[in-house]
Parts: sequence; structure tokens; C-alpha cells
Amino acid sequence: MKSWTYILLKRDLLIAFRRSATYITPLIFFLIVITFFPLALGPQEKLLSSLAPGVIWIAALLASLLAVETIFNEDFRDGTLDSFFISLEPTFILVFVKVFIHWLITGLPLLLASCVAALVLYLPFESVSAMILSLILGTFFMSLLGALGAALSLGKSAILSAVIVLPFSIPTLLMGTSVIASAINNQEYTGFLMIMGGMLAIGIPAICLLTVEALLLSYD
Repeated sequence: MKSWTYILLKRDLLIAFRRSATYITPLIFFLIVITFFPLALGPQEKLLSSLAPGVIWIAALLASLLAVETIFNEDFRDGTLDSFFISLEPTFILVFVKVFIHWLITGLPLLLASCVAALVLYLPFESVSAMILSLILGTFFMSLLGALGAALSLGKSAILSAVIVLPFSIPTLLMGTSVIASAINNQEYTGFLMIMGGMLAIGIPAICLLTVEALLLSYD
């Protein structure tokens, strides 16, 4: 199992590194969306600070969807998915590795870009740590949902995967914005983080298993 996961991790990261658009496009999209708000609304510190939680999270969710179709499409075309199913390795683990790779390519750069967003939107320094924690949990959950959407829309339009994922991302959006908004107002936000952590703890086994079944259905 170690050799399979290592090979898969190394191969996908090398492909992503060579195709820089895979990780640069979501990053640039996130920063463009963030910078549009100060340009449109003006440099009003209080207004931008009040809008920051929703703006950051909406931009992060939309940016994370840009690379969803790359999770399984290449493996579907070159026959790697066939090797997954005929190998003796647990397909659940291999799907989780694909989700983790997607998060490294999209979610991790968004964490770095969110620090720039915090400056642009006048987010209080005390709330930056809460923002980062919520984004770690939320973007990984979005990668799980993205894998499920990519599996259900395998070989079809990339827009279909976004349509599938977006409705299920609403709880993550609500919890993520609540974390940042509570931190801005000096209120307790650990409860929201615990809910997000619980969603992730349940989502990892449940959504990965659903993704495996969705991949099998795509081959029928």
C-alpha cells in the first residue's frame, strides 16, 4: 500500500508542478475575487471588514471547484483508474490520497493567499488564526465533495461536478463564515470549528466510500 500511495502522490504532484495552471488558476481566481470588492466598494475599512468572512469563504469555495475535474479525469483517460480497481490495494485509501493531493494543489495555496486577503479586506490580526483554521478544515472538506462530484460526472462536463458540489458546500460556507465573524467580534468560535471538524471526521470515511461507489457506477 505504501508503494502505491507514494507512486500516486509523487506522480500527481509532478504533473501538477509541470502544469502550473492546475494550482495557479485557483490561486489567481481567489485573489482577483478578493481584490474586486475594495475596487468596487472603495477603501472603507469597516464595510470591508464586515464583509470579509463571506467574501473570503465564497472566493475560497469557488476557487476550490476550478480544479475538481482534474481529480480523476487524467486517471480515467490513461487507464490508471482501471489499475486501481484490479490492484489489491484498498480503493478507499487510493481515493483519499487523490483527495489529499487535490487539497495540496488547491487548498494549501489558498491558505497562503488568504493572508493577503486578510490585509486587503482589513481583517483584524486577532482573527487571522481563526480564518486559517476554518479554511484548513473547510477546504479539505470541499476537496472531499469535489472528489465525489468528479466521480459522479466522470467523462462528462466539468460544470456538472460544480453543480453537484455547490449545494452540499452550504454548511461549510455557513460554519466558515461564522468562525471568522465570531473572531472579528471577539466571540467564542471553537464550537463552529468543532462542527467543521466533526463534518470532516464523518466526511472522510463516508464521502470516500461514496466516491468509490460513484467511480464504479461510472464504469457501468
